[in-house]
Amino acid sequence: MEEREKVVTASVYDESETYHEESLKELNALVKVAGGRVVASIEQKVRAYNPATLMGKGKLEELKDFVRAEDVDLVIFDQTLSGIQMREIEKVLEVDVLDRTALILDIFASRAKTDVGKLQVYLAQLEYGKSHLIGKKNYSRLGGGIGTRGPGEQKLEIDRRRIAGDIQRVKKKLKQARKIRNTGRKNRISSQVPAIALVGYTNAGKSSVMNRLLKESNAKGREVYVEDMPFASLDPDTRRIRLPDGLVVYVTDTVGFISNLPTTLVEAFHTTLEELKESDLIVHVIDGSAEDAALRYETTRKLLNDLGAADVPSLLFVNKRDLMEGKKLPFMPAEETVIYGSCKHDRDFDYFYDAVQKKVEDLYVKVDLKFSFNEMDRVEALKANYPVERLDYDADGVTMTATLPKRAYDRMKPYIRRRYV
Repeated sequence: MEEREKVVTASVYDESETYHEESLKELNALVKVAGGRVVASIEQKVRAYNPATLMGKGKLEELKDFVRAEDVDLVIFDQTLSGIQMREIEKVLEVDVLDRTALILDIFASRAKTDVGKLQVYLAQLEYGKSHLIGKKNYSRLGGGIGTRGPGEQKLEIDRRRIAGDIQRVKKKLKQARKIRNTGRKNRISSQVPAIALVGYTNAGKSSVMNRLLKESNAKGREVYVEDMPFASLDPDTRRIRLPDGLVVYVTDTVGFISNLPTTLVEAFHTTLEELKESDLIVHVIDGSAEDAALRYETTRKLLNDLGAADVPSLLFVNKRDLMEGKKLPFMPAEETVIYGSCKHDRDFDYFYDAVQKKVEDLYVKVDLKFSFNEMDRVEALKANYPVERLDYDADGVTMTATLPKRAYDRMKPYIRRRYV
């Protein structure tokens, strides 16, 4: 069994930092996911950050003594470091140093499975490497370990001009890949079927919610990947699902969020995430049993706001209610509709279904339509895709009562005889 790298995590914060303890705990968990072993964590509250080394000189010397005594392999800071800061800290500690951004990028590199996912992570790492060329002597740590996955030594130990060239080539490949993905998105939009996006903090249970929807709607295709770890899946998965009352929706399981998500990653995944603002409904899934539920909630709401999706209708599904001590969130959510439940319990999930269907019903309209026999292709398409209550044949053609997406109303207006309020 390969021995895990010995890691010390460090956090330097000022009085404006509200969730520094929760963030450091999360960093420790991320180190474990990346394959390291946290042997100690060190914190320092400062009035002002040291521009060269972030933490004070005395604390840095204390950290140096511990690193030497315990034969530590790597120090990871919870804050973002510049290349110059990394160089100056490494000079003192005489050990490799990374920051939170580099660690998250490393984990994303190990999780990316599809070509598009790998390209998005690669682009984020290149952008990060470009901004750290000045000062950082060695991005790729010889011998492997945390911080070495992704582009690798050959790519990251090059000058700014070569990195810029690589960035342009990757962006070109991503643009081609996005054309294919956008074609699928345009097809979904043209179908007029309402779109639901599952969003939330990493490991909140989004993929488990998706699998319950797939299973209970008898949707075709395999279940989405689920594993009890951060960023188990980076690639969005969109499925067509028929709800219990017959209404049809597209549901997309998105990449999980995390506090202080690197800007380079948000930019690289922008095409994936921008689908959120085009959704008709956002289902925000949160792990109600998490100690840092408030941090997770605020992180997700902030990212939705940054992505321009804050005004999209939404509901909050508080998952893992069975594991919650207080049975209620310790804060007041912004969403108008809040549902407490668990993906593992059928009765709880019924409440979730009811809430989603109520939201989706507002996106549909019930109408009477009339078609000639020459338009039977439209009749068959409506029967296959939407709830049809009545279907009558007479000498003039076909009359039907169906529930259609409001988006399709204008397109079907020539055939509508009556609209039910």
